[in-house]
Amino acid sequence: MAQSGSWGCFDEFNRIELPVLSVAAQQIAIVLAAKKERKTMFIFTDGDNVSLNPEFGLFITMNPGYAGRQELPENLKVNFRTVAMMVPDRMIIMRVKLASCGFLENIPLSRKFFTLYKLCEEQLSKQVHYDFGLRNILSVLRTLGAQKRANPTDSEDTTVMRVLRDMNLSKLVDEDEPLFLSLIEDLFPGIKLTTSTYKELQRGIANACAEYGYINHPGWNLKVVQFYETSLVRHGLMALGPTGAGKTSCIHTLMRAMTEMGKPHSHYYPCVKPTENVWLVLDGPVDAVWIENLNSVLDDNKTLTLANGDRITMAPNSKLLFEPDNVDNASPATDEFLFADMTDSCILLSWQVSRMGMVFISASSLPWPPILDGWLLTRPDAEGGVMRNLFHKIYGDLHGFVQVKLKAKMKILESIYIRQATDVMQGLLLDGTDEHSDQHLGRLFLFTLMWSLGAVLELEDRDKMEEFVLEHPSKLDWPKTRPGETIFEYMVGSNGQWTHWNEQVEEYIYPSDTVPDYSSILVPNVDNVRTGFLIDNIAKQSKAVSSTEQNLNSQVLLIGEQGTAKTVMVKGYTSKYNPEVQIFKSFNFSSASTPNMFQRIIESYVDKRVGTTYGPPGNRKMTVFIDDINMPVINEWGDQVTNEIVRQLMEYGGFYSLDKPGDYSTIVDIQMLAAMNHPGGGRNDVPPRLKRQFNIFNCTLPSNASMDKIFSVIAEGYFCSTRFKPQIVAIVPKLIVLTRRMWQLTKAKMLPTPAKFHYVFNLRDLSRIWQGILYI
Repeated sequence: MAQSGSWGCFDEFNRIELPVLSVAAQQIAIVLAAKKERKTMFIFTDGDNVSLNPEFGLFITMNPGYAGRQELPENLKVNFRTVAMMVPDRMIIMRVKLASCGFLENIPLSRKFFTLYKLCEEQLSKQVHYDFGLRNILSVLRTLGAQKRANPTDSEDTTVMRVLRDMNLSKLVDEDEPLFLSLIEDLFPGIKLTTSTYKELQRGIANACAEYGYINHPGWNLKVVQFYETSLVRHGLMALGPTGAGKTSCIHTLMRAMTEMGKPHSHYYPCVKPTENVWLVLDGPVDAVWIENLNSVLDDNKTLTLANGDRITMAPNSKLLFEPDNVDNASPATDEFLFADMTDSCILLSWQVSRMGMVFISASSLPWPPILDGWLLTRPDAEGGVMRNLFHKIYGDLHGFVQVKLKAKMKILESIYIRQATDVMQGLLLDGTDEHSDQHLGRLFLFTLMWSLGAVLELEDRDKMEEFVLEHPSKLDWPKTRPGETIFEYMVGSNGQWTHWNEQVEEYIYPSDTVPDYSSILVPNVDNVRTGFLIDNIAKQSKAVSSTEQNLNSQVLLIGEQGTAKTVMVKGYTSKYNPEVQIFKSFNFSSASTPNMFQRIIESYVDKRVGTTYGPPGNRKMTVFIDDINMPVINEWGDQVTNEIVRQLMEYGGFYSLDKPGDYSTIVDIQMLAAMNHPGGGRNDVPPRLKRQFNIFNCTLPSNASMDKIFSVIAEGYFCSTRFKPQIVAIVPKLIVLTRRMWQLTKAKMLPTPAKFHYVFNLRDLSRIWQGILYI
């Protein structure tokens, strides 16, 4: 630059790391000192003698320090004159742009445009993804020009009102939509807008839904249309919304519909045909540092600058599509609205959000009935009709009661509850019976309710749920319980009758001639037999599909306090596997677990089958059990990166190669089981998008009767008459209740404090007491 006399603008200069900034400061100081001394030649830092053209100039543009930014060194600042940019007068920009597009009423229209955005900033809720700043304004103004030329017969007010509505409505959360529509109607009184029908697109959406087995729900369909409209004007798109709201299905449906319209679309893979449009989908959480590298790709430059200086231009037939469930941790924007009462980490917007077309897909876009109807399409018509009536009788009321009145041990969204209900029912219907009577189906449905909506409740909340369902006006065929029992202690037998779990419990015989290893003893009781049945009910569904199909509804996550035998129950279930058909592997996560470690572990378990497809050795199936799955550290952006790679394996069935970047390895015939402690109290939760891959069951502490039975079998089996004198044998039954009561009182009275934080007494402590006694 110094040699050529060029002017150079260094954008985002403070994103350079501090050591490099220090070197750059020295180089700039040498060049500017030579210019000040009016030299024609000067010696640069590398010792070269360089000619100097005094016309050259250096300019830096940057944002003040926040995530991923550095503070400029003083020796660099001193060489530049600092100019603070102020917020421009947006109304003048709007007026000039409107006039340049041919709007005769540009003065009143710019006033209405400016007023609407000012009111939106002030009155709408403060959402991270909202953008009513200059980039959004310019995007709207560009679209206004296109709409003016496309619809020359429409009035200018109608054109402006339609574009303002269509370009902002898609990103609003449910509670803000009525207020926004009220504001825009007040600014444009007397104008009633029509809705674009897009007949060809709707035909494509209907065909795609039929092909994929989706229900074309009106609220979800509207989001597909809004996504289509956004894709017409932006090359950077973001589908934002909670887990299970239908983001992925929305993207796939739109691409399938647009392909049918004669615009071939594909995703993920490099474009081979120049006539095909490619959407590169980046599925997962967004953090401030790596997303900053896409600044120049997402703005009008459409250029990716690599570390080696190469510049790759984005192809005109490609788009970038982000699919996170939140953007809470994206970098904040300083050119948009800031709020003094928010911390720096919570400042509203990100530069990237303002660069992208945003479609917010709320949970209300896809409530539980269409998800249920999509599953019922796979069932016989007669069975589907009975199930639909049963769900509509009580499911909605009970779901609302569970979400509002009861305290679940893990936060679960509406879509995850209904998906778990269909998965449990699917497993129950795989009992080998071709047809079930209506009464039998009704009881299976009630069992499904218990272990979907009630699956993550503790005992006291299960009692409240039981009271609610028994008093519900639907008056369904719940089991008739005896005093001291709950409906959760009953199952549906093969004959369609309610059966107590006690009838399924096998008697454990303690050997009189040998002493088994204490840790290997599993005394069957109602709790572990029931949990084993639920695991099998879900896990057996993986056997109902071929190796090439991906079964996403056969994964189980057990949650519960320490000592509730989660790991023992999983290993007890998997010990029944035939090793010739199915193998079992297990490992523990810790705070030091990383994505690479997990990927390497899984890759070590599988062999190459064909091409880039890998699977367990010997064409067998494999179950992988991850204990303490919530242990990996949560990074500074709030993301649990290790579990994101677990989700990728479960959802997409493979990994990107660590050795050959860009190569994708497909992993087949793997089923995941997992266990974790209750989240909260300093323990991590798992990401919502990982939760939805699992069927989740809470393992409660055994009842007093169950605990007494477990330890009486062990104690009376060990202290038998063949080993000990009758006086010792006679005293053992008294010790069983005594040790349990002592443990319960200790747990209730000796609570943990900051000075005694280790005072945590769980069922393992009671078990250790008996383990010690058995050494006698």
